[in-house]
Amino acid sequence: MEQYIKIKELSELTGVSVRTLQYYDEINLLSPAYTNEYGHRFYDSNSFSKMFVIISLKNMGMSLNNINQYVNNNDFDIRLFIKEEKRRIEAAITDLQLRLMRLSSLEEQVGEKQDITPYILPFFSQITNDTSISKLQIENLIPNQDKNFTFNIKGWNEFIKDLNFCLENRLSSKDKKTIKCMKYWKENILEANQVSDDMIKFAEEYYQENPTNTFGITEENYKYLVGMINEYDNNQKI
Repeated sequence: MEQYIKIKELSELTGVSVRTLQYYDEINLLSPAYTNEYGHRFYDSNSFSKMFVIISLKNMGMSLNNINQYVNNNDFDIRLFIKEEKRRIEAAITDLQLRLMRLSSLEEQVGEKQDITPYILPFFSQITNDTSISKLQIENLIPNQDKNFTFNIKGWNEFIKDLNFCLENRLSSKDKKTIKCMKYWKENILEANQVSDDMIKFAEEYYQENPTNTFGITEENYKYLVGMINEYDNNQKI
């Protein structure tokens, strides 16, 4: 038995907890070299070498499933894994760089003037290299100091459901449910937050160029809503 060490000793040598080593045994990643009649696990020099490989690959981002295939399956292509993992990391780096750019742009535009309205944040969360926001647009989004931000999530949820219903059924601007949606949008979004014409134009361009879902507002239902508002307003002028 001199060639074997107990699971606790392997844990101390590798820095991997006893419970983790037990789990590795359960998933057949690292089985003990010997198990006695009492169920005690014992490991040998090969176990230690294999554990070193597992730790090294885990530190490089390889999943336990891939590690299992590599150490226990001769068909596993480590070269293919390296290429795929490098591609994933490069994509993650690009994403982090974009996040940094968004934060830098927000910091530059807002500075240390005062708190900004939460309505501005969704726009900055989608900033790309091609996105430009003027200082005037930013200033229009700066709230008054005495203005409290309140949001009725139930009312918004009902509005989104009604808007999607109107869109799916292609209701006209004369329909009561459509008028209800337009009234909510004007009173609770445009008028309540003093959204300027300049900002409305920016929002329209934003939703047209970014087919995304922002708090229930999608490119499709936003275009429909704007179209109904324009149609309704034109009919009122006649």
